[in-house]
Amino acid sequence: MAGPGGEKLASKVAEKVAEFKEMKEARVPNVDFEEVLSSPSGMGSNELGLVVGVVVGLLTLLLLWWWTSRKSLGRVVLVCGSSDGGKTSLLAQLVSGKPVETVTSLIENRHPWQVEGGRSVDLVDVPGSERIRGAIVDKYSSGARGILFVVDSATVAKQVRDVAEFLHSILSSPSVAANSPPLMVLCNKQDVAVAKSSQVIKGLLEKELDKVRVSRGSQLDNLEGSGQEAVYIGKEGRAFDFSQLRSRVEFCEGSSQDPSTLGPVTSWLEGVA
Repeated sequence: MAGPGGEKLASKVAEKVAEFKEMKEARVPNVDFEEVLSSPSGMGSNELGLVVGVVVGLLTLLLLWWWTSRKSLGRVVLVCGSSDGGKTSLLAQLVSGKPVETVTSLIENRHPWQVEGGRSVDLVDVPGSERIRGAIVDKYSSGARGILFVVDSATVAKQVRDVAEFLHSILSSPSVAANSPPLMVLCNKQDVAVAKSSQVIKGLLEKELDKVRVSRGSQLDNLEGSGQEAVYIGKEGRAFDFSQLRSRVEFCEGSSQDPSTLGPVTSWLEGVA
């Protein structure tokens, strides 16, 4: 038999055990596991309904923002490129179905282009002259639905600096950077024997744009014909790559003299219309 000291010790142990049980019950509330299993994430029907309502509301606002921003755009697609690259011939092929003899122009020309189903866009032929092209691009770029940039695949290796400078002036425009319209680069004149492929041209432009960006982009130079300051394109500290742009960029091959090769261009136009 235990003495008085043993009984006293046993009593204290019993008290501590009782206190521990009370603390455990206070910290771990009773849980209805059937309710937890029946409601995702352990939420009751009221809480779940509230979450669903918030998500639906956010999605609705996002769709409204996308729709209103798209409607706020104009109906213009800019057709750009250096002189003698085939822009005007391409436009004639798209609009009237046949190429035409072209002359150098000092003003922009607008041509309506109809999409099956009723939608239409205005194709704006931007002159290749360095003296005026920047001002015309700036005039339309804030509401442009897309930019079609035409490159002469046969001479691009010799003219890559001018081509890259023009493309840089477009991409670094604050209005273009804010709008981020889709960009299609048509590697034209693929019917010429010495024409470069779209992959080769893409690589040439990326390397040259990187050089132009170093000489212009970091200095906040004024745009051609504009009083706005240029935006740095791509990512600082990394070689320029078209994938760094916010705009969706695509390259395709074709010839303005052969309408059967312009399918990628018409498909792209239908998508941006």
